[in-house]
Amino acid sequence: MLIRPLPPSFNFDNGILPPVYGDHFLFAENLHRPYECDEHTSGIGLLMTGKGKCNYYVNSAKNQVDANKVFFINRGSTLAVRATESESAPVLLFFNSRLPDLVQYSLEFGDEVMLEKPFDNLPYDFSYLERIHADDNLHQTILSLIDLGASCSSFASLTADMTIRNLFEALLLKNQDAYKRSQNIQAVKASTRLEIFKRVASAKDWMEQNYQTDITLEDISSIAAMNSQHFLRMFKQVYMITPHQFLIDLKLKKAKELLETTPMPINDVCQTIGFESVFSFSVLFKNRFGTAPSYYRKGE
Repeated sequence: MLIRPLPPSFNFDNGILPPVYGDHFLFAENLHRPYECDEHTSGIGLLMTGKGKCNYYVNSAKNQVDANKVFFINRGSTLAVRATESESAPVLLFFNSRLPDLVQYSLEFGDEVMLEKPFDNLPYDFSYLERIHADDNLHQTILSLIDLGASCSSFASLTADMTIRNLFEALLLKNQDAYKRSQNIQAVKASTRLEIFKRVASAKDWMEQNYQTDITLEDISSIAAMNSQHFLRMFKQVYMITPHQFLIDLKLKKAKELLETTPMPINDVCQTIGFESVFSFSVLFKNRFGTAPSYYRKGE
């Protein structure tokens, strides 16, 4: 992996063709001035910021990325960068151009095929990943690569490469799941299914970031830029449950995690995850996990 400061331009081949990276490239810099990069054709990568906010214009659409958010950009998409805050730290990780297809190929075929035709892979489509991902683990993993990239040791280089390969494999498994879920959407055009899935998935990510607050269906559907009734129907088609059921289950899983990892009193757990009634929380928790919160913590 090669780590570099932000370049004046990413325009390879006059910005017409996706750049070809023979290694992983990590561009990162703590800015003390605004930074702009004109529109060009991008390779496959992850766009984020170490601090502050950064605007990434992908296919002319503005995507504001801040803490714990990562944008996956597909090859062939256009990219322009605007970091207008004087104290920001854009981070752009572009993968070795062959890696995405090699990883997808290895996930798709068995060992016999891989041994017989180890490099017989075609360009794959990663369109379902191209959106903002609210993923703290992904964000922290990319930040850790900056420290590895600053080291000159061969061990650090190997560790960085393995980290990136594992990271991308996890993303591709997510891509496969997204594609399968999108096929439940009752729309004729593939482009319509893709757009609906991206909007619904973005709303789901937002729910995962804001589950502690008082959320309404109108709040969630506005994130997806959809009519509330249309959003409700599409969410059920994609995830097989309603947004309300998803939110309740998410709260209960977070409560279970807090009971397992903290000494926090049950009343505080209830308030932390956004339940107003301890009684309602206890009933729902028992229905979901088979035991009351107090007994679950005791291991009974």
